Amino acid sequence: MSNLPTPPAPAPEPNRIDNVSPSGDGRSSYWGLDAQETVATYVKRVRAIKAQSIALILANLVAMIWFVEEGHFALYLVCFVLLLAIVLIARVRMGTLFLKLGEVVSQDCDPARYRAVLDVLSARDRFGRSANTIAIELAYCDYLELDSAGALRRLESVTFKRKDNVRWFRALQIEFLSRIDVGDLEGARDALARLSTFRKNFREGSRNRASADLQVADYAVLVRPPAERDAADAARMRERMALADCHQQRANWQLYLAEYELLHGSADQAARLAGDPTLEPLTPRMERLRAEVLSGLEVSG
Repeated sequence: MSNLPTPPAPAPEPNRIDNVSPSGDGRSSYWGLDAQETVATYVKRVRAIKAQSIALILANLVAMIWFVEEGHFALYLVCFVLLLAIVLIARVRMGTLFLKLGEVVSQDCDPARYRAVLDVLSARDRFGRSANTIAIELAYCDYLELDSAGALRRLESVTFKRKDNVRWFRALQIEFLSRIDVGDLEGARDALARLSTFRKNFREGSRNRASADLQVADYAVLVRPPAERDAADAARMRERMALADCHQQRANWQLYLAEYELLHGSADQAARLAGDPTLEPLTPRMERLRAEVLSGLEVSG
């Protein structure tokens, strides 16, 4: 029950799935909390799930013992099935809780708070069963906090027994983005090729396959240097902005589009896009891109 879940191939940037907060305001359920409060709230929710599950398991075991003593073997089997269901539901709830934690980045754009929780999870992972998942997510934080070289180093420690483990896709995404950032375009193209090959592990028509196909198409735009992107790329940026399902995704594509407009002589459009107050909040990486666009506007003006 302590293991972190296997995520469904979410994309680190610019796309994540199912990231609307329960209140519907486009923020995570941890919005407004500092790092320590976010950690405390997450741990409290984890403990609540565990406590509820343990209580149900104990009650079920007592019933099973009584049914055996009374010779009600059919009812004993029913309780056994219920026991398995309790464990399964607890794992699903824990998995959902961890995935919703990702909204701290995808909605709140605050990788520092996300890292704080990951550090706590790492410290509690005594047997290293979640070490790879945590390492991948910490590498994502490294990338968002402007340490792509550190992200690449961290990803070197990631290893899974199965080559088709879904989390490899997540790791490859972060590798691709980090290599773009450090200027290793050849390495980025290689990572994109591996992403394209890996997506075939997902069943055609499944949600994971649809997400993977979308990411490969998106990354085909990002792998081109900004000055080499064309009108078709700009059209895709606008489309992705319109279809964005979380704040980080929309803001990222909007900043990419602002950069495109600046480089293609549309200073007014670039200024409108980069100066949009609804871009807030931004990750450190997004802050840097916006600053670069605004600086470019000053020079061109």
